[in-house]
Amino acid sequence: MKMKKIIGVLILSIVMFSFTQMEMDGYITLFENSNSAKYYKYRKSHYFESFDKEKEVIADKEYYVKYRKYGWGDIDTTYYRKGTDNYYHINKKTLEESVVLPVNPKVGNNWTKNDKSWSYEIIAEEQKFKTPAKKYKNCIKVHCKQLTNKDKEKSKEYFLYYSPEFGYVGNVDSKGKILSYLSEVKLNAKEGDKIGGK
Repeated sequence: MKMKKIIGVLILSIVMFSFTQMEMDGYITLFENSNSAKYYKYRKSHYFESFDKEKEVIADKEYYVKYRKYGWGDIDTTYYRKGTDNYYHINKKTLEESVVLPVNPKVGNNWTKNDKSWSYEIIAEEQKFKTPAKKYKNCIKVHCKQLTNKDKEKSKEYFLYYSPEFGYVGNVDSKGKILSYLSEVKLNAKEGDKIGGK
């Protein structure tokens, strides 16, 4: 029932949404608003992100549940929590946590995924990230590098951009080519509201 509700919210028609109407704040956003969603362009397709209304307890800790629905139909579920110093996500099968991003990110912050497959480092602040939808300012830039070739279908390295207002806004490859970007946001959606485009 819960998954059907989420899919119903995410499969929406085309609508243009003005970024000036939004009230968001934080490098990791939308944790507590199940009626909000983000729409990202992803290569030649797209995906939607939204959070469940209820938290889930895993290994005695509460996690926010994020759904990502891709244009081709796949759905990923990720579990997040905010700690004192970092945001974390947990692998529900192994119960191992990995850092997503420091709560107060600074140049030089670095961390490794719990299975040592990827490394991350904040390499710049006050960056601009220009997309077909919007130009984001004051972003941090995170260099992520694959260490073990575990994810063979993925490139060896990426650069991620996080905005202090909109959270994750997109990524580029090692040559600076945009791979994904935040295209639209809908906050406090009411029944019948729409987000997304082709």
